[in-house]
Amino acid sequence: MEGSWQGILTDFNQPYKKGKAIWFDFKIDPSSGSLTGSSRTETPFTEYFAYKTIRGDSKSKNVLEFEEFMIGKQKNTGANVWCMNEGKLSYNDSTGYLSGEWQSTDCNRKSGKIILYRSKYEMSHTDTLTMYHSWFNNMVSDLNRGWNAYYVRDAEMRNFEFVPVYFDHDKDVLKVEFEDYLNRMAKIINSHSDLRVKIIGHTDSNGTDEYNVDLSARRAARIEAFLKGVGVHPDKIVIEFRGERDPATSNKTADGKRLNRRVDFEFI
Repeated sequence: MEGSWQGILTDFNQPYKKGKAIWFDFKIDPSSGSLTGSSRTETPFTEYFAYKTIRGDSKSKNVLEFEEFMIGKQKNTGANVWCMNEGKLSYNDSTGYLSGEWQSTDCNRKSGKIILYRSKYEMSHTDTLTMYHSWFNNMVSDLNRGWNAYYVRDAEMRNFEFVPVYFDHDKDVLKVEFEDYLNRMAKIINSHSDLRVKIIGHTDSNGTDEYNVDLSARRAARIEAFLKGVGVHPDKIVIEFRGERDPATSNKTADGKRLNRRVDFEFI
């Protein structure tokens, strides 16, 4: 868990968008489990921040305790007070988030929640912001949608295994057995703002070329309608239909024709 993390600090029952931007940058002694490093709290879309020294320990797997004990640098207004906080955070392998609760050690009755993801950037130790705060709004949006951390979503996309969706002879009816697969695909498409899917319809060699082009288009359209129905935006879908011109295998056998009555996919 060593390194730089960025995320959101909120009071209890406070929506993410009302929280503070927070950074942790720390190291863990492998022999003792002791934690040393720094934290940085920023008021989003302002120049105000507090840079603090932290200590703690990580004696349990995927769990760390921290305490802020000294403010190094800060920029503030009279209306705001930077509190010293302590808390316990746990890493979730499934979501990719390091999250938990905090309580103040010097501001009465102040407590809340923290959620962080591993950062690709080094935390700023100066008056200059680490990053422009557009990332804060992006994270709020991700959390409100129930999305995992970006690197978990990227791994899910890279590891997703495409399989064809097969159709019966001369049919464009989607079989129930493929709905779970398409739902999993839709979840990945929806969790990447810049990801689209190409749907490619095919047929076997029975029938005329003109008829098969139309049949392959209807099969692709059937998949498109399903994905739209489970929330995939139309702009994230691209359709192709190739009739019998791009067989997966020979059409000389019944089994070969069965494998050619399909829709294929690729992410773009």
